[in-house]
Amino acid sequence: MRICEIICLVMKKYYLLYLSILSFMMLITFCEQYMLDYIYADGNNIMSKMQKFNFVAAGDFGCGDEPNRTIDGIVRKNPHIVLALGDLSYKKSANCWLNTVIPLGIDGIVKIAFGEHDLNNKLINYNEYMRHFNMTKPFYSFNYQNVHFLAMATAKNSIIPYENQSEQYDFVEQDLMNAHNNKSVEWIITHSFRPFYSSFTAHSGQQVLPEIYHPLFDKYGVDIVLQGHNHNYQRTFPLRYNGSSYLPLFHPSVVDKHRTEYEDPKEQYFLQ
Repeated sequence: MRICEIICLVMKKYYLLYLSILSFMMLITFCEQYMLDYIYADGNNIMSKMQKFNFVAAGDFGCGDEPNRTIDGIVRKNPHIVLALGDLSYKKSANCWLNTVIPLGIDGIVKIAFGEHDLNNKLINYNEYMRHFNMTKPFYSFNYQNVHFLAMATAKNSIIPYENQSEQYDFVEQDLMNAHNNKSVEWIITHSFRPFYSSFTAHSGQQVLPEIYHPLFDKYGVDIVLQGHNHNYQRTFPLRYNGSSYLPLFHPSVVDKHRTEYEDPKEQYFLQ
């Protein structure tokens, strides 16, 4: 059994509850209500009364009975946004996974990040996903109500570079700066494939990612980092990058050890 986490964010406070389900899925509920103007990444401004809304993050889908059960579970939660954390399918075509997510309805609610398997097969799947979701770049951002979402492409630096001085790094830095300075943005959430930090499991944390991006997350106030790759559930305490450690990957600074509630932490917590 894997774990589903429901997170209710009220007045900048985290409340964590736990449920058991058959697939790796996190349901996150935002409970604040305001009247705000929210802006999508394509520049469209939409006035909307702030309502309670749900979004789901799930990774390493594949195709078959278990992914179908995962999609059924997502549909029952009636999410406004579905974040797919990479390794969407292990098939040689994107069609299997695209057909699997048809029950989610409007394509606009599904926001993907790319995993390693999505970049195999001479990028055939990658190009199919890019066309289907009308994407011009594999990294992008969008706002929904008072939440800013940033999708990063961390699967293979050799194919989609993410290290310092890459196009993606410049985009992420500028995007986070803009979100941080936007007074209508109350929450900043990133989602990507490769884990920054991980317990000892199939795929350890990727040292270059914390070194490059965690200082940016600290600087610009990222709240939550969602990541995939490991087919299990993990979450951290709120973490600060520890550049003074000999091995920052294994020794981030824990700033709050409470297990169920965090009062407006300035640092991030990482979920996969």
